[in-house]
Order: sequence, then C-alpha cells, then structure tokens
Amino acid sequence: MRYSKIISLIIAFICFSAYGQMSVTDLQGNPVQDGSVIEFNTTDLEDAKFHYVLGNSSSSDDINILIEVVSFTNTDGTNCQLCVQPLCFFAVNEGQSYPNNPINLAPNSDNGTSDYFSNTNPGDGSNYPMEFVLRFYQVDDNGQEVGSDLTVTYQYIPEGFSNDDFNLADMGITIYNTLVKDRIRIESTTKAQFKLYDVNARLINSFNISQGTNNFDLSNLKSGNYMLSFTDDQGRKSFTRIQKQ
Repeated sequence: MRYSKIISLIIAFICFSAYGQMSVTDLQGNPVQDGSVIEFNTTDLEDAKFHYVLGNSSSSDDINILIEVVSFTNTDGTNCQLCVQPLCFFAVNEGQSYPNNPINLAPNSDNGTSDYFSNTNPGDGSNYPMEFVLRFYQVDDNGQEVGSDLTVTYQYIPEGFSNDDFNLADMGITIYNTLVKDRIRIESTTKAQFKLYDVNARLINSFNISQGTNNFDLSNLKSGNYMLSFTDDQGRKSFTRIQKQ
C-alpha cells in the first residue's frame, strides 16, 4: 500500500510537471493575474491593445495553448481583433476557442510579442461596459484540456462616459468593503437588488437590499474576483467589482 501511494504521488508530480508550464505575461514579463480586469477607454486599435505573451516554461516538454472567448457583454463580437500569431481574427464567437489549431510552443520558448486583443467597436452610446471574457488554457496532443487555465476580462468604457446607471452614490448605495473575507456590508437609502457574477459572467446568486444596513454572507465563495450588478427600485443599474479573499 505504501509503495502504491508513492507511485501515485510520482505519477501526479509527472503530470503536473508536464501540464503546468503555460505562462501568460505582459510585454514587460509580468505575469497576467487570473481573474484580472483590463480596462480601456478608447477604441483606437493601437491604444486599445491588451498585449499578452504566451510562454512555455518547461525545459523538456512542448505544450499546446488555446484562447477561449467565454462570453461578451454589450457587443456582438464584431469589430475586434484577437491575434495569436501568425493568425488574427476580426470577429469572435462566444464559447469558441482560437486559433482552430492550438499554438504549439517548444520548451523554454514563447509566441513572441505580437499577440493581442483589441476592441474597436464603440458600442451604442449607452450600454457599457463592453466586456470580453478570455480564457487561456492548455490541451494535450489529443485536444483534451490539461493543466491550469487563466481567465481575464477585457473591459471598454468610453472616456468621459457617465450616467446614473454607473454611479452607486447617486443611487444611494454604499459598499463598505470591496475586499471581502466573509461578509459584505452595504448601506442603502432605497430598496434594491444586486446580482453576483463570477469572472466567466456566470450568475452565482442574487440578493435583495433593504433600506439601512445590509450584511450579506459570502463566506462560501472561492477566492477571486467577482462582479456585482445593482438595480434600484427606479430601474437604474450600476456595476462594481469585489475581491474575495
């Protein structure tokens, strides 16, 4: 029994070593953090580029990488560019991975500094933020997902854009802790509701807010970033983000 446990641990270590080597960094070599939100206020192609460098830190094994467009909000996926050299795509679909064939990286190599995502769609002038949720992940030679993945949200809100839909203070709502350990405290001068979404834009839960002090138990959430969508009794909407410790 003891030897079988040792063998199992060795196999698990080998699998982790083979499939845990993907890196996603910015142009300066800093790791892109899982769950991060990359914000832009322009649709100029160059200025709106989220640059990423896909790398393989393994010293012995090739890896295969794909990028999934998990979801997008307030856009139809057109007028954007997703570039994974040597290919660029000028429109994207929800739930689809790019490119069609995975990017294969040799040991201790990367895909260069020319990969990026950029939104050039200005939107309809009122429904913001525009968001694209992108997930970087590995597959084996049979196309099966392996190892850890990384999800980021690309967000566009026009410079100078403001209305009551995105101003919690004007709605009479105050959040006292956006860094949440167990509970989130919300003060409100009106009745409202908020919905809790994960970084993949999946609805986790919804809560009713009453006038006065509200405390909501979020202790069951996994650590990471979440989005809150607020709607008050006048139908106004607002969005904010929290981080669960």
